[in-house]
Amino acid sequence: MARKNKILIVDDDKDILELLKYNLEKNGYEVYVEKNSLLSLRRAKNVVPDLIILDIMMPQLNGLQVCDQLRKLPDFQ
Repeated sequence: MARKNKILIVDDDKDILELLKYNLEKNGYEVYVEKNSLLSLRRAKNVVPDLIILDIMMPQLNGLQVCDQLRKLPDFQ
């Protein structure tokens, strides 16, 4: 059985998370969602997704800050 590609979606909008998750799972992807930008860093480390869909405008850390933090990690360079 082939491995499903993993996608992490990070967005503080619940409706966007649900819509993207539904459509991506329908197309055979393994989808993880996170509403909290700080927690998304931990989730990314645990999941090591093939793709991260990251909202730019979020509370706490914005999407660019999350991206900068991820790029400092060996699995995301």
